[in-house]
Amino acid sequence: IRENLPPGTLVTTLRAVDADTGAFGELRYVVLEQAVGDPTTGDGRDAFAVNGSSGELRSRLTFDYERAKAFQLLVRATDAGNASATVTVRVLVTGEDEYDPIFLSPSFNFEVPEGARKGQSIGRVLATDEDEGADGVVLYTLAKPSPYFAINQTTGSIYLRVDSQPQAGAGRAKREPREMSLEVQARSPLPASRVASAQVTIDVTHTSFGLAPD
Repeated sequence: IRENLPPGTLVTTLRAVDADTGAFGELRYVVLEQAVGDPTTGDGRDAFAVNGSSGELRSRLTFDYERAKAFQLLVRATDAGNASATVTVRVLVTGEDEYDPIFLSPSFNFEVPEGARKGQSIGRVLATDEDEGADGVVLYTLAKPSPYFAINQTTGSIYLRVDSQPQAGAGRAKREPREMSLEVQARSPLPASRVASAQVTIDVTHTSFGLAPD
């Protein structure tokens, strides 16, 4: 069952088979009161209700994946002659993407040092996500590809795609300060993921990035 669905949501229909015909073949279903004793799951007795005649199992609560990921309960089917069978039902709660990723800062500032080489990291962005499971995994991408920079999708490290190549014929004192901007996006690996963005400003004064060749 997915988290956040309203109480009364149908989980499944339990069905026991009795070879008797007539009244002795009619079954009644009930959730047993004794605990199930699996420490990894919540007790499902209060979380679910079973329809005595149809065997429909429905939720009695709205579930939160971040609080409980599984429930277990015991259901008994009894016929008119008081013969019975029991079954263990395990219900897994699945998560939804409830929270936006959040960058630790709305903007980041880095510099390409003089003489930096291809593959060198110039800085790292970081975002967090309060979702658990796959929805809480953060992957990083550039909103638009850059000929000069790339980002490691799992660590958020921004690195050079090319050598920095100092501006030809320009002495240190003559260099005009120059900056480039990137937009970094954070999202989970799932298709309908929420997305957050942050601006990255990079000082490229000590490079030939973006300049026309001599």
